[in-house]
Amino acid sequence: MKESEGNNSMEEVAGRISTLEGKISEHDRIFDMIREEIRGLREYIDGRISDTNTRIDDLNVRLGDFKLDMDKKIDATNARIDETNKRIEGMDMRLNGRIEEMDKRLSGKMDSNFKWMLGIQIAMWITIISAILLH
Repeated sequence: MKESEGNNSMEEVAGRISTLEGKISEHDRIFDMIREEIRGLREYIDGRISDTNTRIDDLNVRLGDFKLDMDKKIDATNARIDETNKRIEGMDMRLNGRIEEMDKRLSGKMDSNFKWMLGIQIAMWITIISAILLH
């Protein structure tokens, strides 16, 4: 009986090894499937990252073009502002010159009017005093 027990135990061990090999084979197959899914997922993510980087590069190019265009427009606007400021300064100088000229004219006229009125008042007072004294 020992021999039959030995055969049974050998068969049992062989059966267990066979079962274990089957489980290992099944696990390997599952791990291979998982690895393949991970590989596919990596390829998908790499593709998405590449697409996103391409879009970002395109956006950067467009933003660069927009910035250059805006810089040109800002430079043109600044040139117009500088030209307008020069015109305003010229007008301001001419206006100040005219104001000074008018001020001189008015001062001269006011001085002559003041002198004329002062002369009239003096003549009037002389006449009044003479009339009082002669009367």
